[in-house]
Amino acid sequence: MKIHYYMICARFEALIASHLEPEAFGLYMAVGTKKLASGRVTFFEIDPAGVGPYFGAEEIEKLCAPHLDGSARASKYLKTYRVLEHLELSAFGQLFLTTADGRTLALDAAPYDVAAEQQRVHMYQELCPLIPLVVSGLGPAAFAKRMTDPKEPVSAPRLFFADLKLEFDADGGLSGALPYSDPLHIMECIRQLKREGTKTTKTVSRTPRTQGFFRAIDRGFFLGDQTGLKHFPLPPVEDLEIHHRAWWHSAKAAH
Repeated sequence: MKIHYYMICARFEALIASHLEPEAFGLYMAVGTKKLASGRVTFFEIDPAGVGPYFGAEEIEKLCAPHLDGSARASKYLKTYRVLEHLELSAFGQLFLTTADGRTLALDAAPYDVAAEQQRVHMYQELCPLIPLVVSGLGPAAFAKRMTDPKEPVSAPRLFFADLKLEFDADGGLSGALPYSDPLHIMECIRQLKREGTKTTKTVSRTPRTQGFFRAIDRGFFLGDQTGLKHFPLPPVEDLEIHHRAWWHSAKAAH
């Protein structure tokens, strides 16, 4: 049986070997196991060539052998610590978003036009290995560079994060259509960021729980370090409604 390598990359990090195809793996992780605190799953498929000695590559065939009855092995955890930094950026393939009821959407990496960035405040949900929700005056590429700069007092070797929507109503407040539990606090953080001209990033929450997370995504997901940036854009709503209707309706649910 073919062995796939998947990296869970939200709320915790893990490299998992599995005989399941991506959609079946997402379904298994979302509804076929009780190991997660909630059902939503975000994971990458990893190129086997990028799985090196840190992960015990020479033992994986033995560790991920089929069960004695010949059935497929759904998941064999290889590492649950410092996974993101030990995989080459080039090893990260498609990104998969699985809803709580097991519906999976695949996202491909796409070029990101850094030159088209606008001077404005952004909101990012850090996903791995850090998890705070922050507002920042830095665009995604600059934010990834800043957060992975070893010369900074707080940094990580690599960062995976989502770009979240910031839409405002006629009075300048956050749009009521956004699924954020404390919009007044977010607005105060934005005001503080603007007042403190030298500060580039402000923490909104250290332990965020965004309801309806997938429908809050704006430009998509980013994976970056000092060597580069990968962008995984979420399709436009119109495309989701037409071509990924079941996933989108599940993703809009408040979980």
